[in-house]
Parts: sequence; structure tokens; C-alpha cells
Amino acid sequence: MSLSLNPTSSPSLPSAVPHPISNTQAQVTPPPPTAKTVHPDETALLKAYLEAAQRKVLHGNAGLITVPPQSTLGQWLGLYRTHLENAVVQGWLREQHFAPDTLLSINPSTGTLSAEVEGKTKTFHLSDTSGWGQISGPLLDAAKVIAPGNNGDLRVRLGKDSIQVSAKVVANFEGVPLPQTLSQARAQIRHLEHKDTFDPIPADDRLRPASSRSAQALQEQQHNAAKYYSTAPQALAYKRLAVDVANNLPNTRAEAKKWADDLLLKLTGKPIDSDTVYLNRFKGGESADTATGWEHTFQEPWSSLRLPDALLKNFSEHDWVPGNLDLEAGLYTQPAGQSDKGGYGKHNQIDLKPSQVMHESWKTDFQTQMTQKFDRFWNAHTDNYHTVIKGEFVSQAREQLKKAQACSPAERALQASEHQFTRGDYSLVMATANNIPLDENTPLSLEQLKAKAPVSSAPQVHALDIHGFTSSDILRFSSDDTGRQVLYIPGAKPAFLRFDSLDKLNQWVIDQTKDPKKSQSLLAHFSLADRQNRKPDLLIQLAIGFVPGASFTGIGDKQDGLDALFKKMAAGELKNPVNTSSHSKIEGDVFSTLTTAAKQRMTSDTDVVVKSNSEVTRDTWLNDITVAAGLLAKLAPIAAPVAGAAALAGLTELGLGLEQTTSGDTEAERDNGASKALDGLLNTLFSAGASEVPEDPFALPPEKELPVVDPLAQPQINELEEPTPGPSSGTPTVNEAGAPLPKSQTLLPMAPYAVSEGEQLIKSAPRDALGVYRITDSQGALRQFVRFTDETGASKVFEISGRYRTGDVFAKIINPDNGAGLMVITPGRDGEWARAPGNGGVKWPWQRSEFPTPSNDLKTSAQVSDNFIELDGTKMKGADILDKYFNVEEQANYKYGVSFKEENGVLENRPVFSWTTDSGDFTVSESETASPSEYGTSNYSPQFIKDINRDPYTIRSADLENVEIDIPQQIAGMTIPDDLEQQIRNGLIGDGINAFERTVPDPDMRAAISEVAHQGSSAPAWFELQPPRVKDGYISSVGDRQYVIDYNPLKNETEVTITTQWRLKSEVRGESTLAKDVNITATRTFNLRASNEIDGPPVIIDKSAPIRIEVSPT
Repeated sequence: MSLSLNPTSSPSLPSAVPHPISNTQAQVTPPPPTAKTVHPDETALLKAYLEAAQRKVLHGNAGLITVPPQSTLGQWLGLYRTHLENAVVQGWLREQHFAPDTLLSINPSTGTLSAEVEGKTKTFHLSDTSGWGQISGPLLDAAKVIAPGNNGDLRVRLGKDSIQVSAKVVANFEGVPLPQTLSQARAQIRHLEHKDTFDPIPADDRLRPASSRSAQALQEQQHNAAKYYSTAPQALAYKRLAVDVANNLPNTRAEAKKWADDLLLKLTGKPIDSDTVYLNRFKGGESADTATGWEHTFQEPWSSLRLPDALLKNFSEHDWVPGNLDLEAGLYTQPAGQSDKGGYGKHNQIDLKPSQVMHESWKTDFQTQMTQKFDRFWNAHTDNYHTVIKGEFVSQAREQLKKAQACSPAERALQASEHQFTRGDYSLVMATANNIPLDENTPLSLEQLKAKAPVSSAPQVHALDIHGFTSSDILRFSSDDTGRQVLYIPGAKPAFLRFDSLDKLNQWVIDQTKDPKKSQSLLAHFSLADRQNRKPDLLIQLAIGFVPGASFTGIGDKQDGLDALFKKMAAGELKNPVNTSSHSKIEGDVFSTLTTAAKQRMTSDTDVVVKSNSEVTRDTWLNDITVAAGLLAKLAPIAAPVAGAAALAGLTELGLGLEQTTSGDTEAERDNGASKALDGLLNTLFSAGASEVPEDPFALPPEKELPVVDPLAQPQINELEEPTPGPSSGTPTVNEAGAPLPKSQTLLPMAPYAVSEGEQLIKSAPRDALGVYRITDSQGALRQFVRFTDETGASKVFEISGRYRTGDVFAKIINPDNGAGLMVITPGRDGEWARAPGNGGVKWPWQRSEFPTPSNDLKTSAQVSDNFIELDGTKMKGADILDKYFNVEEQANYKYGVSFKEENGVLENRPVFSWTTDSGDFTVSESETASPSEYGTSNYSPQFIKDINRDPYTIRSADLENVEIDIPQQIAGMTIPDDLEQQIRNGLIGDGINAFERTVPDPDMRAAISEVAHQGSSAPAWFELQPPRVKDGYISSVGDRQYVIDYNPLKNETEVTITTQWRLKSEVRGESTLAKDVNITATRTFNLRASNEIDGPPVIIDKSAPIRIEVSPT
């Protein structure tokens, strides 16, 4: 086989090769023969590849390669085709409206599928509600072998008797670089043209291990796929059912917003977002020319509610007195906090009287409307709701048993007694679902979950009854009234708690009442009416709703509600809280009973939250919450990932305009945790081989799969991650999690503090994405462990402070005997932790409090600064500055850290918080598209040419000197006559473009770079720096920008990083004041890669272009 390249057939290309082929590789002499026979299809694949490589450099387009079916790549592509043609996958594709000949783009590293669907590009994710996650497993497994590493999307053209892929796919599979220049192509052809096949993959190639692509691996994937697709339809059907339940559940808060929007439109004739309108109440005011006739210049409102929430509260009898409401209240565009910023008057008041809204709202009986919506929901979805909560129950029982059985005796000894779930406990609770196979590894069918079955005769099942008040969803299992007790608490982790006796259960309940967070978590499982001091008849009505037909003589005759009783129990005034009387016993189908209770509670809670306008008196208000969303989240946690933000948004407590989230540390943790919980449930219920211990469902995975480090990869500049301690140079430093850390010797030997039997302790413990293992000891306390290589060079297990929280980039190793802090560490490679540089003697800001048990219901901190607490309990210096500019209700996705700098010889720490946003759908606009330019030899975006004239650019490429283009600085250093400045600027722009072209020789890559490397790409950060995240009264403006272009000629890939400084300004009565005590830096990263797809652009710009915003005091 011999090929030659005709250099006259293509434009002049650089002859230099960035990484020249060695003399040994470049020899033309054929290699000595080997004993191993090469299949003819391997030789045919090599020939086809070399021809494609030749076309790539001569004509700019390699075209597609028809892969011989019996080559190794051909066999894996054949398996990939088999998966795509599986009836389950084809059925799903039809449901999503894919055309039969649609070209699919699958990204093995992120698990996404993109394709043209009905004229629009649509992307499916593993955690979305489409069901892609339930049918994609074997496809992604095969794709990871075919396209190893993070190399973008895999596209495969399936012909009737052929399979075609790009030359890039073949090169990646065989572990060779696809040549970009004529000289590279010549060298590669000389090296391969006399061979029968590609060179063997090196033994140390971690992306392409021989075991992953062997014949045995191929057979194993075929076998696993057969099992997977035998159960996938059941999992898919269950997910559809759960999604349908969640999507149709009425959202009280969302409906109230629609109501408020409609009222504003009717009364003003303008479409106004009612969530931007606040009903503020004051105690007095000054007369003024305003809608109400009053203004409140230096006064704070004593109550401030968004209009939808004010409508839910309705208006009191006092408001009905003519003139009262308009005297004391007004509708404003700003909530509390304006008394020192101009107050409340004509400049921020809606031209509408509150009494007008009140009178108009009387025309709508909102409570009746919501009751009708709830009725329609239950009429249509009662059976599906039953199925969803039954599936959740069985999943939690199976998962908890598997985890318990995987624990070693040492681990079990550390667990709290109520967490020591046994097979006997499992059998006891599963008797409520006696049509379900007891074997925890047996896959289920949807029909089994739909079926109704009465409780077996052996166990007793009761609704948890505390002093006569019946929980709407907590179940109590027992063999007899005084012996072993097991609670099922939906939404808690773990969901099942076991007690050796009724006395221990009673003590546990009393213990919960003594902790405010635990008390609120337990109270959330009882109706709002039960928690108030109420009349007996309503309590009896609610209990009847839970157990229809039972006798309730003398039940619920207390005037105290549960909130009051919990306080009495905490004070020791009440004993034996658990009521074992027969009225709460369940004998029919448990999940039908739970469904009935959910329906009854939804109605009764709505009666408490939403008061009909026919009522004159007001009851005591406990919470302003979206009852429907909260109820579903408690009864069936599977609803969390499918209900979406619309349902979760209602789970708030409102007071003076402050919204406090009630679950999860951050939005990312809630979303990722919920998605993993759903996937884990489907795996537990429907997978044939689901016998392994599940991963921690609440450990945060990375947003994208981390690429395996290639020893030959070119260095690249990474986007800044969380700040870490660094050298005392006056400049803050950062370390990216997973990056190699500098070795730093410590004066304190760490080996003596390694945990004895540490390996045994963590053997079956769940591990999060950063390598932290968690277990619960016998006292119920959370303990956390990491791997750390001590001074002996051995990797051992060490315990870290309980203050560490998932996602933190620092932790502190402690003495396991006394809890004393020893050393600050940070994540390293492969789950191993390493010492943080420069940690000597610095106090560390642990920002969050301990997780409560049995559930993780946390409330958001009152201020941003509450997340920066020193070890002595004081707030970190400078943290209060952050409170001046940023609202806490928007911190759901904040990350907190600290940076260090030296001031006058003293090392000081600074609080830093950040967040990242990414729409995932970046596209180049028409005005940004590259077109013919007066500069250089290729097309450029006009925006790029403008900005290269006014901002500094750095262009970097391996083995070449950095190119610095800073025309403003060059101009500033010159003395130029006015009439020559533009001419000189044009010359400097031309010089900069010429330097750019020498560093990046590919004209298509240059054109694509110009389409993103301009100031328009930093604009989305402006939207992030607006109210309500930024406090009202402040506006953002752009400052300095810096562009860094990192070009990798070996892979023909580029990373463009745009760093922008932003400033906040306050405007009061037309005067602007710059905020000088806060730094805001936004960094946006674009990734570009060459593509030789036959039907795509020559360079692909990733849809994902994340923006990271970091804030710190100056």
C-alpha cells in the first residue's frame, strides 16, 4: 500500500510540525513481520483512513470513512447499531418525533443526545423527563469505547449495508492524531503506509485500555444490553407516570400569580409581573401627590409581601373599613430596605390603590377555584399517585437494606441504633406491599406497583399518632404495640428508622422536639390545621380523612395544636407522645390510605393557606407555602426531579419580602441530588442486576465528565475555581480541584492520626465526587473521612471536621480521639486529598451549620455574610460588605470560599463567593458572524476587529512565544498628531491580525475565534448582576476586559477565556455613586474544535459557554 501527496494541489501550508515524528518512525523501510495475523478488514480500515487524511490536508475535507465490519472498530460500531435499532430505543425515538433518517449526535462524556427534531435542534440529558436516561445506557457504554475521552459528539451514518464515521473518529479510536498540515500528513503516511494495521495502543493509554475493547468486553456489553433492554420499558413507563403526576399537580402559588397578573392587567391596562409588585404596610406617613395620597420617606414597612402572596392572605376585616387600607399600605416596585434610599413615594409606587385591588379580588373566589383544580387532579390521577408513592416506598426499603447488608461490623457499630436496619425490619415493612417479591434484587413490573393489596396479618401498620394528632404520611410498623417499632418517613434519609421498643420511639420523638430544626422537620408531616390551636370537630374530620370509617370518640379533644404540644414535650411537661390506640390502624391497602390522606390534607391545608372572601374572621397563619408542591415532595420524593422549578418555587416562607428556601444547601445540590435519587429509584425497582450498594444520591457529581489527563496534552489555562491558600505574595491564588498540588512539607507528622481500621470503615460507605466518605456513628453523628498520603508516602484514611459540606474545596483533618483540628487540606487527583499550601496558623471560615436528622430540611442564611464565620464565631473581616450589595434569597447556587493576600507582612483572608451560569444553547448571532475583512487573509467578525482595537488580547500556542496585542497601551506610549491617529491605529490592528494568523494558521479556526472573542460575549453577565440578586438601587456597569486565546495545534482546538471586571453603582435622585469596596469578576469560557463532518461547519463552537462570577470585598 503506497500513497503520495501532491503539494501543488493545495494552498501553501507550513512545513514545520509542532511535534515532529522521530527518525525511527519516519523510516520508509517496512517493519519486521510479526507472528500475529492481521485481519484484512484492519488493513482496509488503515488504507481508508490514510486516504481520508490526504483529502483533509489537500482539500480541507476528509469526508466519511466506510468502516469494514470485521475490524475492531467495525465490530463496536455494529454493536452501537444494534443498540440504536433495538425496539425500545426505536420506540422512544418515535415518541420524541425523530424522523427515521435523523443523524444523531451522542456525547459519550456528558451523556447528551442532540439531533434535529421537527426543524429544531433539540438536546436530551440523562436527568431530564424525556426518558433518555432510561434507554441510553448501552448506547453510551458502546460510544465511550468508540470515541474515548472528551472529544465532543459522536455521529455515525448508518447505511443499508454500511457504517460511516469521520476520520477524526477513526483517529481517536486508534490513538493517532488527525494531521492538520501537509507536513504532518506526510510524516503520518510515511510511518503507516507500509503497515498492515495501525500501531498497537500503548499499554499505558488510560483512554483506550485493551480490556475495554477486547472481544470479551464486546460480549459482556451485548449480554448486559440484553438484560438492560428487558427491563427498560418498565422503568420508562414508571417515569412517564411520575412525570404526569407531577406536571398536573396544581401549584397554589403559581395560580395565585396568574390571578394577580390578571388583576393588574385589568386595573392598569398594562402587563405587569405581579412578583415585582409589593404590598407594603406602614404605621403612618406624610401626605403627598401619590396614588394613595401618602408617602413614607424615611420609614420601613412593617410588612412587605409580593402581591400574589398578599392575595393568598386575603385582606383582613380591618382593611374593609373605607380608607384604612390606602392609609396604611401601598403598592410599590420595591420591598423593605428603601428607607435610606429615597423611601417609598411616587418614584416607586404603582399608580393603583390597594383598595382597588382588594375590591376587584373579591370578584374571584380563589379558594373555590383551587378546590376545583384539586378535585380534577384527584379524579384523573388518584391511581397514578398511588403507584408513584408505592414505588418510592419499595425503592427506599430495598436501597436501605442493601446499604445495611454492605456494612461491616465496624461500620455498623458506629451507626445510630435507629439506623441499623435489618432484614427482619425489611420483611416487616414489606408486608404492606405483599404482592411485591421479597427478594430485593428481583426486577418489578409496573403492574405490580399499580396493584392494591391489604396488609398481611402479621405486622400492624398505623399512621403515626402523636397525642391524638395523626400524621398525613408517616407510617408506624410493629409486631405488637410495645415491641420493635419501625417508622417510614417519606423524604427523610434514611427513610426507615427502627426502634427496639415503644419506649425508645417515644424518647426519639421527644428528642426531636428539643431541636428546632428537627422539630420543624417532624411537624411538616402533619396538617397545618393540626398544628394550630383548633376546635375538636375539625381535628376529627382530618383524622377521618386518613382512616375512613373508623371510630374517633374522644379523639382530638385538645385545644392545643401540635406546635404547642411540641413545646410542652421539649420542656418535659408531656410524656409518652406516641398513641397506640386502634383508631389509626390501617388494614386495607396502605398506599390507597396514604393517597386518601394526601387528598384530605391538600384540601384542609388549602383552607388554612387560602381564605375565602366569604369569611369575616381570620385564623392564625402558620406558613405561606405552596401546599400542593410541599405535600407531593413529602409524600413522594420522586416528584422533586420531575416537578421542576415551578413546583419547588412555592416552597417558601415569606416575611418582610424575604424568601427562605426550605430544602437543600444549593440549587445545584437540589437538582443534582433529586435527579440522582430518581435514577437510583428506577434502577432499584426495575434493573435485573441492581444488587450493588447505591452511590450516595446526594453527593454532587461534576456538571461534565472530567477528561482523562493525556500525558502529551498541551498545557492550557483553566477557568479559576474556588480560591485556595497560596504564597504570601500579595496576590490571591487558586487551585482547581483535581489539579496536581505542590508538595509541601509539614512540621506535624500526620501518620499517627490516621484512623485505625479506616479501610474497613469506608469499605461500603458512599463517596461523593471529591472523595469524601460519610457514615453515621452509634450516637447518630455524621462522620466524614478522606484519603490522604502522609509523610511516609502511604495513602491512609483520615477523619475530617464535621463542618465540611459537599462541594467545599477545603477541609480540616482532625485528631480522631479528641476532634482537634490538625491540617487544612484540599481535593487532589482520583479522590485523594492533599495539604493546602500556606495553611500555617490561619483560622478557617466554615460557613454552614450541621445537617439535622432525620431529614435535611435547612433554611437559608439570613445574610450572605452568615456563610463566612471564623472558628471563634465572629464573621470574617469584609463579609458584611457583601450584604450591602447582594440579597440572600438568590444565593441558591452560590459557592463560598476564601482567598489570601499579604498586607503589611500579615496574611489576611478575604471572603469570596461565586456562582456559575450556562444556558447551554450558545449560538453566534448574525452581527457576530465572520465575514470578509480589510485585515488579514481570512474572514473575521466585525465585533472582533472593533475590540482588538480597544481591549488587550493574549494568544498562546505550544512551542511559540505568547502574542500580546494591546493597542490602547501602544497608543498611550506614542505622541501622535490627531490627523494620523486613525491611520496608526489601522496599522497596529493589521500588525495584531498578522501575529494572530502566524500563531493560528487555520483560517476556519481564526474565523470561529473572532465570532466569540469580543465584548458581546461578556454581556450575559450583566443580566446576572441585576435585582433581585443585586439589591435594589444598584446597577451594574462594565469595566476592563481581557481576552486569552489558547490554541492547541496538535488537536486543532481552542479555548477562549474572557475576563471582565464589573462595577456596581447606586443612583439616588439622578446622582451615581460607584461602589469601591467590592470586586466583581466575570469569566466566560468558550471551547472550539475542528470538525470534518460532511454536513457541519468546519469548526464547532460548544453550546456550553459557562460564565463564572466571583465577588469579594476589595
